[in-house]
Amino acid sequence: MKNEYITFEQADRLKRRMPKSEVAKEFESYVKELPQGQVGQITVDKQDSIKANTAKARLIRASKALAVTLQTKRVGNVIQYWRKGEEPR
Repeated sequence: MKNEYITFEQADRLKRRMPKSEVAKEFESYVKELPQGQVGQITVDKQDSIKANTAKARLIRASKALAVTLQTKRVGNVIQYWRKGEEPR
């Protein structure tokens, strides 16, 4: 066994980097394309392979990855989202 000390930069380069999934990219695009002052809306249909709670969780995870603070509201199978501080009227 060998013990050594390395810098944080070296350790960061050694981390395994997994490519983002297509689903993650899709939800990040929803956040990126959200126009200023508007509300986005995702409707989960019965034929979709996910549930509304899963879609909401993925949306929140994508917003955190992009350092964007979103407010979300789910009613039934509809998820509405907007940037924090831009409350819908």
